[in-house]
Amino acid sequence: MKKILVTGVAGMVGSHLVDELLEQGGYEIIGIDNLCFGRKDNIIHNIGNPFFKFYNVDVLDMETLKILGKDVDIIVHLAAVKKISEKESALPTLQINNKGTENVLELARMWGSKLIFSSTSDVYGMSLDIPFKEDGDLLIGPSMIKRWSYAVSKIFDEQLAYGYFRTYGVPVVILRYFGGFSPRSSFTWSGGHIPIFINAILKDEELVIHGDGTQTRSMAYVSDLVHGTVLAMENDQAVGEIINLGNDEEMSVIDTAYLIHSLAATGRELKVKFVPMEEVFGKYRDITRRIPDLSKARRLLGYSPRVNIREAISSTIAEVRNNLNASTGK
Repeated sequence: MKKILVTGVAGMVGSHLVDELLEQGGYEIIGIDNLCFGRKDNIIHNIGNPFFKFYNVDVLDMETLKILGKDVDIIVHLAAVKKISEKESALPTLQINNKGTENVLELARMWGSKLIFSSTSDVYGMSLDIPFKEDGDLLIGPSMIKRWSYAVSKIFDEQLAYGYFRTYGVPVVILRYFGGFSPRSSFTWSGGHIPIFINAILKDEELVIHGDGTQTRSMAYVSDLVHGTVLAMENDQAVGEIINLGNDEEMSVIDTAYLIHSLAATGRELKVKFVPMEEVFGKYRDITRRIPDLSKARRLLGYSPRVNIREAISSTIAEVRNNLNASTGK
């Protein structure tokens, strides 16, 4: 039985990863989360399972990490402070992401653990090399724009991970997650546009689109991200590699809104409000297209997305609708 430590366990990917590992069997899982972004509701159904232990612990608490990480075979590091707007401070994103990752890398070095590090497609920035390839150049905007702090923190963390891999021999796998969603997503912009759109349409609220909606994204259902993560955990060929994970279906933001409205079949008119980018992100320039090249994931991991965008949205609508009905007593 392998012993696994998952940071950020109460988030979307972390909670679904625990579900998958417990269903497969053969894993003893320690999950930590400070619950600032993750929700205990996401993991409550696994509390009491003898193969899963949850601790309300921050990744900055190195002394506790040293205890919980003893004899762990694999660490999956998902904890992070996500994207920010120009109204928020960039310091938590920069400081927590970098110090937290350094702590987890040191923990892996200390106990001889394999580390799966969750990076992000944000690191590709404004690159025009579409689809994004792992060995492509990264094009980041001006330092005075706070919105870039998330991408910059993850780029630094990737370099730090490679430093531990090359200097100390820590077996590291870097996964660049492209957008993902599920009914457990954060219904804020850090969780992506699809959960927000679903929530707004089901509640008959105004749907806000930044810019004109022609920007495209490639969004994966969480089960595909989890599947790729488990493959990376168990594959020694992935060590020392950066690998894109996600879905390579491309769809514009406005077309996604139309699709969600159609699949939700509420019988009500779609209400859309377009908000200029500069009102939300200041001088930050939004990425116009974001599509992964998945050839490396296919070659190294045998990975391919299994759920198309239409199926993923339909499934999420159904569960979110059930949750809303339950909360209102319908």
